[in-house]
Amino acid sequence: MSAPETSDRSAQSDTRLRDRHVVVTGGAQGIGRGIAVRCARAGADVTVFDLDTETAAETADAVRGLGREAAVVEVDVADEASVDRGVEEAVATFGPINGVVNNAGIQRSVPLLETSEAEWDRHFAVNAKGTFLVAKRVAGQMIADDVAGSIVNISSVGAERPFTGQGAYGASKAAVLTLTTVLAKELAEHGITANAIKPGTVETPMVTQWLEEKAAQSGQSPDEVLSESLSSHILDRPAQPEEIGHVAVLLLSDEGEWITGESIAVDGGYLKG
Repeated sequence: MSAPETSDRSAQSDTRLRDRHVVVTGGAQGIGRGIAVRCARAGADVTVFDLDTETAAETADAVRGLGREAAVVEVDVADEASVDRGVEEAVATFGPINGVVNNAGIQRSVPLLETSEAEWDRHFAVNAKGTFLVAKRVAGQMIADDVAGSIVNISSVGAERPFTGQGAYGASKAAVLTLTTVLAKELAEHGITANAIKPGTVETPMVTQWLEEKAAQSGQSPDEVLSESLSSHILDRPAQPEEIGHVAVLLLSDEGEWITGESIAVDGGYLKG
C-alpha cells in the first residue's frame, strides 16, 4: 500500500510558512529531510543542522528547487557550544528563527541486558540532551528577537509502546515528551508553543537499519520484521517522511498557535492497533 497520490498536490498551494525561517536538526535525510522539504513547500526558508553536511547539502538543494532559500550548518546537537554557533550562524544568514524542529536522533536495536553504558548515554545525549540544548538556545533567541515561535520535537511511538530492543531509544524519546510539556508551560508567556510528534514506522535509513538489526536478532528477514511491525498498525503501510512534515507544518504555522504541550501520534494507528 503506497502513500496517497494527493500528498504532494495538496502541498503545492500551501503558503502557511511563507517567508518564515525554520531550523530542522538532523535534516540530512529521512524524516528530517521530509520535514525540511515540506516546510519549503509551505514557503519557509530552511536551515539544516547536521553533522553529515555532504548529505545535508542534498536536502538544501531540494529546498532551493522549490524556490526557497536553504543553508547547511554543521552542528553536533549534543554539544552546547556547537549548538550556540549553529543558532548564531542561522540567524546571521536568514534572520530571526520562527520555528525549530528537533528531529536529530539515533536508534539502535539492542536488548537491555546487552546495552552498554556508552550506548545508553549516547541515546540520551543525542535524543534527549540534543533536543533540550537546541530548544533552550532557540527559545532564548526567539525571546530576544520578540518572535512568537514554535518548537516541534520529534519523539516516537517507541516512547509509549516500544518494541523489544528499544530500551535506550524508547526511554530517551519518552524524556522528549516530558521536556515538551515543560517547554510548553514555561514558554507560553512568551507566545512560544512547544509540541511533540510521535512517528510510527516511516521509510527512512534509520528504520532500514533497525529492521536489519531486528532481523539479525530474530533470524527473520528484514521484510518479515517490517510485516510484523505493520501488523500492529491500523493502516498497513509505512509512512513517507513528508507525511510527518504535514503535521510539523501545521504546528509551525498560525493554524497551530493554540496547540501546545501536545504529543501527536502520526503512526498509521500503531498506538491504537
